[in-house]
Amino acid sequence: MIIPFEYKRRVTQRSFIITTIVLLVLIVIASFVPTIIQLISAHSNSQTKISIVNNATTIAGLNGGALTGYINTTLNGTSGTSGTTSATTGQNSSGNAPFAVQTISNASQGTIDNLKNQVKNGSSDILLVIGRSSNGDLTFNYYTTSNPTSDSNVTQVQSLASQLAVLDKASRLGLTPAQTSSLFAPPQFSDVNLGQAQSTLSTSDIITGYILAYVGFILIYIAVTMYGSFVATGVAEEKGSRIMEILINAATPFQLMLGKVIGIGAAGLTQMALLVVVGIGALLLQIPLGALLLGSKATGLNISITGASITLLVLVLIYFILGFSLYATFYAAMGALVKRQDEVQNAVQPITIVLVAGYLVNFFGVYAPNSIWMRVLSYIPFWTPMAMLVRVGVGTVAWWEIPITIVLMIAAIFVCTFVAGRIYRFGVLMYGQRPGLRQLFRVVRTG
Repeated sequence: MIIPFEYKRRVTQRSFIITTIVLLVLIVIASFVPTIIQLISAHSNSQTKISIVNNATTIAGLNGGALTGYINTTLNGTSGTSGTTSATTGQNSSGNAPFAVQTISNASQGTIDNLKNQVKNGSSDILLVIGRSSNGDLTFNYYTTSNPTSDSNVTQVQSLASQLAVLDKASRLGLTPAQTSSLFAPPQFSDVNLGQAQSTLSTSDIITGYILAYVGFILIYIAVTMYGSFVATGVAEEKGSRIMEILINAATPFQLMLGKVIGIGAAGLTQMALLVVVGIGALLLQIPLGALLLGSKATGLNISITGASITLLVLVLIYFILGFSLYATFYAAMGALVKRQDEVQNAVQPITIVLVAGYLVNFFGVYAPNSIWMRVLSYIPFWTPMAMLVRVGVGTVAWWEIPITIVLMIAAIFVCTFVAGRIYRFGVLMYGQRPGLRQLFRVVRTG
């Protein structure tokens, strides 16, 4: 009778319904953030118009169309080599390329001034004037109106200038283009990490693991804190209104505590299941919606719901049930020790500190999931749910570690339920001063 009463009482509360709706909306919005960003970028981004004046005559044996083709390839890659070129003026007009390149050879000062004005009035974005110094080296003058701290194009143009300078020097030294290319060919370099087992997961599985690990342990922390407080507040409310004196005539204190914990826990599990299902659905809709809105320009985050991620989602629910069961018994015990509802927050503060400590440690543990301290943490029942989700999602976990941690948590739940049950039985009808730690130890030891 207590379990369905507590469950129905929570899920029909207006605050529960409103909170659930708000959280669902937030999860849907968060799931579609990458697609929204892509949609905004697709409609706002345009080609960067760059005019390149070549007053250095022939550069590394390249001139006219050959130089324009090299510049297009360097700035835009192979997709940017298409366009109209000539010996004097060349322009890349490919709509898919990030740069629209215009090259001008042997421009007068008047032409350069006119190009500077185009940059000033916004009809062009960048002007690059290439010349030669007295010693024969190339010089580059870069003109733009972009803020120096946010100019994302200057790095690519500097890279182009460096390559042209190297090619030109090599040409003047008598090196062929093939010899010059061989000098700067990258060496064979293999990166092998011997400190941990090599991952066989795909990139999409790794990304999904990170997302689910983060969302999973954050949801567990929020849910345990929120519903644990509901348990403590409910006990304090019944005790403060003297309803507890009537209830213990129909059920034992231990039955009251378990009924309240299971009923409120079931309400929390219902809410979490809704969040997980809606979140997965929203993530799966992101890819087809991005393809519908953006077509070939869709490059959304590839969320892959595979066997690995399904396992992690199942573990989220399992560890939530275990974590809530572990903490909720102590929340109920602490709620039974206070006289009024306004004392609940102070009473449950030690439990909250343990939860917050585990949350903070695991938040940074994402960056070192296979470290010794994270492994140790995952075997401490109070922190097992968050630590194991992090390790499973972004690290490497042996299959036998999962059942061992589950068994340890179940054992800890039995012990904590026994301890909390004795404190609860002692505190439900106590209306005097809150007992100290010594008295609580005596209660737990002697019953």
